[in-house]
Amino acid sequence: MFKVSEELQLKLKRLNRKLRETYPGELLHPQRIREHLSEIGEFVRIERFSDQELQDWAKDKSVVGVDGSVNSTKGIEMRTLSVFQALAKGTQGEEAWEADVYTPLIQDEWEAEGLLAREAQKRGARLSRLELKVTKKAIRDWKPHVVMMDGSLLHYHFDDADEWDKVAELAEESDVLLVGIAEEVGSRGLAKQLFPEHPAWSDRDLLYGLLDVGEAYEWSEWSPAGTKMWKMVFRSSYSPAPVGVDGLLLQKHERLSLLRLIYSLTPKQGRGIPYWLDIVDQEVRVTNPLVQTMVDQYIDPDLRHRLLSPKRSERVI
Repeated sequence: MFKVSEELQLKLKRLNRKLRETYPGELLHPQRIREHLSEIGEFVRIERFSDQELQDWAKDKSVVGVDGSVNSTKGIEMRTLSVFQALAKGTQGEEAWEADVYTPLIQDEWEAEGLLAREAQKRGARLSRLELKVTKKAIRDWKPHVVMMDGSLLHYHFDDADEWDKVAELAEESDVLLVGIAEEVGSRGLAKQLFPEHPAWSDRDLLYGLLDVGEAYEWSEWSPAGTKMWKMVFRSSYSPAPVGVDGLLLQKHERLSLLRLIYSLTPKQGRGIPYWLDIVDQEVRVTNPLVQTMVDQYIDPDLRHRLLSPKRSERVI
């Protein structure tokens, strides 16, 4: 049994009441929200591909999944070592890997690259660059029909717009479809449009449990001007929270076929992500034991203990 103070119990009860006030059930009624959404966007029913339909549509080419992972040693931010991996994996046995390491302990990197590079050193941006590298390699070398990327394509545009534009241009020239699948809908524009008096609400809050399994919703305002992308939300499994799906604007005519692909590859009992992306995620994941093993194997013991071993690791309880 956990030991919990009465004060903590009281504050949690107060928080629950405030959450109930902020998200009142009568305003979040599905039918009422659907009526609002029908006025500004479109609901679309999606069917799974049959095996023959999928084979014909894919033109006997592979479907590639792309994902990346990063993990760091434990400790304060300036005394960590981060390990990055990205993987593109095709359904016909293709694989491409990229990897990197980073630590703020190496001052030369900061001094050489300057102030502007400090933002670029953020883990997400560095990982995005690796994922774009393996995506580019997959498109050039394998000529797949589709590249599915774990997460929204929009974040690549924000992390490294120049490199993203090169990948998008290469995909269009090579007739390779690009699609991003985000397990969480992180936008707020839809909620802000319909319920401006509730600034805490997100689009996920509105859409949770709203769509039927196999149903998508499209709203033109989701994609910011200049990004050259389309976006939809889609409930591809029994999970009540839909996934976000986006792609290149020049490939928008294929968006319903891409949703059919996602639906066909997603377990109904899963969280809404195609099983192939889960396989890629499992293979590329940088776990805590992997980070520790790599550090133990390649970093000299005296450096490891001096620079990368936090005091908390010495706790006896």
